[in-house]
Amino acid sequence: MDATYTRPAIAIVAAALVGWMAYESLFQGFHLSIRLMVWLVGLATLGWLAYEHFYGDDYRPKTLIALSIVLAAVGFLEYRAQSAELQLSRAATIVAKRPVSVRCQGLLGHMVDIGQELGTVAFNAEGDPADVTHIKREACGWAMDYARGNRRVTENHAVAIEVIAHEAIHLRGWPDEAITECYGMQHMVDVARSLGATTIQAQQLAEHYFDSIYPRMPDEYRNDGDCQNEAKWDIHKGDPAWP
Repeated sequence: MDATYTRPAIAIVAAALVGWMAYESLFQGFHLSIRLMVWLVGLATLGWLAYEHFYGDDYRPKTLIALSIVLAAVGFLEYRAQSAELQLSRAATIVAKRPVSVRCQGLLGHMVDIGQELGTVAFNAEGDPADVTHIKREACGWAMDYARGNRRVTENHAVAIEVIAHEAIHLRGWPDEAITECYGMQHMVDVARSLGATTIQAQQLAEHYFDSIYPRMPDEYRNDGDCQNEAKWDIHKGDPAWP
């Protein structure tokens, strides 16, 4: 390509990419992650190398091609990861009844993590919840597998959907684990439907959780007397569907 046209073409492409990422970050809920920062630095480096290649004395066509491929791959992974977080955040927001965010654990965090909880919400000294919940990498993966069309009723799917609902109840302001678990189960249908399931599919998943997983939860997460259809913690009294 004639160098006369190459420089403005590179400038236009770079500006378009940076502008798109800025738009997504500002208006579509993307947050500035480490991978996104690496991508932006890589993009700037690509622009500098391209300028040196076409207008300086540093000719590195293989480097340009390799860096372009790497940036494309990193950009795709970041877009996929943050799009998933946005989708899960919308589901959690429905249950929390206020704008909240879901952050999925990254690969590095997963490699060094030794905790058992699949999700966490921080509360301050006054008992107010944070605006974000942090979900383990595997739970996010199971939830997104369900969201992408795999509607099989499996333990992993049921656990993942309940974790999102459970943490959303914490984000709503309930710190007690037993109450949160019971209310979370009753909001699994809302989360599953937000991720694309039909009401019947969502109800089947919730019933599987209550029948097969809830009885195995630790004592602090259960109250078999109050967490029953038409019992104290039933938020849909008069509705035969449970949970």
